[in-house]
Amino acid sequence: MTTEISALQTFREKLYTFFFKRKDSVMNLLDALTGHGHQCDSVIQLSNTNCFERKYSSITDAIADGLPEAKWSEIRKLVYQQVSASTHTTKLPNRFIIDCTPNPRPYAKKLEDRHITHLPNPAPGNKPICVGHQYSVLTLLPNDPAAEEKHWLIPLSAQRVPSAEKGNEIGMKQINNCIKELELTDDLNISVGDTLYGTVKCRMTASEQDNLVHVFRLHSKRNVYFQPTKEEIASPKKGRKKEFGTKMNLGDPSTHTECDEEITIPYVNRKGKKHTITIKCWNDMLLRGSRGFRSSQHPIRLIQITMKNEAGEFVFKRPLWLAVLGKRRNEISLVDIHKSYKSRYDNEHFFRFGKQNLLMDAYQTPDMEHEELWWRLCLLAYLQLYLARQDVPCTPQPWERYLPEYKNIENTEQTQRTSTPSQTQRGFANLQKVIGTPSAACIARGNPRGRIAGELQTKREAQPIVFKTKKVAEKPKKSILSGSEPTSDSSNPQRIDELVILVQTSLKKFDITLAEFSARLIDSG
Repeated sequence: MTTEISALQTFREKLYTFFFKRKDSVMNLLDALTGHGHQCDSVIQLSNTNCFERKYSSITDAIADGLPEAKWSEIRKLVYQQVSASTHTTKLPNRFIIDCTPNPRPYAKKLEDRHITHLPNPAPGNKPICVGHQYSVLTLLPNDPAAEEKHWLIPLSAQRVPSAEKGNEIGMKQINNCIKELELTDDLNISVGDTLYGTVKCRMTASEQDNLVHVFRLHSKRNVYFQPTKEEIASPKKGRKKEFGTKMNLGDPSTHTECDEEITIPYVNRKGKKHTITIKCWNDMLLRGSRGFRSSQHPIRLIQITMKNEAGEFVFKRPLWLAVLGKRRNEISLVDIHKSYKSRYDNEHFFRFGKQNLLMDAYQTPDMEHEELWWRLCLLAYLQLYLARQDVPCTPQPWERYLPEYKNIENTEQTQRTSTPSQTQRGFANLQKVIGTPSAACIARGNPRGRIAGELQTKREAQPIVFKTKKVAEKPKKSILSGSEPTSDSSNPQRIDELVILVQTSLKKFDITLAEFSARLIDSG
């Protein structure tokens, strides 16, 4: 325990050196958020905690002046080094999870680039949308089995998604940038995403890294293709050689062939019910691409996962289909593929905990840059909890003691050593009294000067809400009479007949004969 505490102290001292401006205020704010975020309803209430030694105005100073000057790239390197050194001695693949989450800001009329983004809405009949920003968050799965069992994650990066871009494409760029920044280009890396991360552009970005294996879910009715046979490739027909073979529809079992690999593993859920998981694999399958991305040169492993209960009945109506893309895709076992994608749902635990206990979406500011910096600070607060998970004793609530994982807690050493995020946060304030803080003590500096007499602030302008709409090409207006401008269909016989019918109908309406109209037309000419 002493060694673990000293490791946490070393990390905090190194982190303190990467804040060049307002470093003491930043560390006070970080400690207040880490240990007391679950007890506050707003960010300003953090100034009332014991570990925040300054006034409430220092919160804005820390975010607006201190965080922009921090070396965030060096902080990410420090985080990865600390985590990789404390989890496992052997080198294991880095498993990245990428997903997007909304930050609702419906009343921030002065905030820039607000747009319509997805937000789950339980109210019947309401659309699952909100007005605000969307953030793409990249996390790393820990290689510690005890931490993974408690649904811990290691947050690395949070990036706001501009209204003109897509969150899934931003997320894939985050993974590539993180691999280059952390110098992991020679290591085996695994990225996991949902269906949105299987688009052509996402696969194109993932294929840029030779040591990246990208796992994403496929729609249950999507079409995949086998490799073309030798006869199809050597066909004497003229034209382009065939790149895709027979079609396989995931929703049509009649198009399925024998799989290349198949394993069966037992599974027991939290209620103690026994299930059987069957994993099937088809190697070197193909997905359709585009002109800019020849998908036939980037085959995938097609994975089907089904679950049956003790009676032999399917637990879920449809099987889970996964695609594994990458040059080193065959180095990952089917069990590891299933575990990696199953751990993707830990991101939902992280988002819920961050918004409820770390005030991730509670910072009300009209400055877009300050909001982005606040999200980065929240990731650091969660990371401090992760590093302190074994230093805080596991103290479940009275209603949690009857859960299976907390029964006989005194006799379970591993469960006693690793706490959940909520339990760690409840005990972090007491741990902080033991490890101390690297920030200097607060010194009273007298009354602030304030604004100069006559100095006025620039009034903020109201910002419009950005609505994403599909751009439809305007069709040219049809005109029977051709004007002075040249038209491509002026000599069309069909349009001339339409003009004759229109003239005859108009003459009958005004009771004018064709001869009278011709005479008047000649006289006017």
